[in-house]
Amino acid sequence: MFGVDKYNLISFVPSVAVIGVSIVLVFVGIGVLKKMMAQDAAKAAARDAE
Repeated sequence: MFGVDKYNLISFVPSVAVIGVSIVLVFVGIGVLKKMMAQDAAKAAARDAE
């Protein structure tokens, strides 16, 4: 009854791929945001030191 066949995979694989890419993009975005915040904090600290 719950066998895996080609017709089930046609809709299942793209759905899992979209979810996987979404999760990866969230972590990439978090990393980029942290990097940008660190750069902005360094610029603010340099501006305050003057």
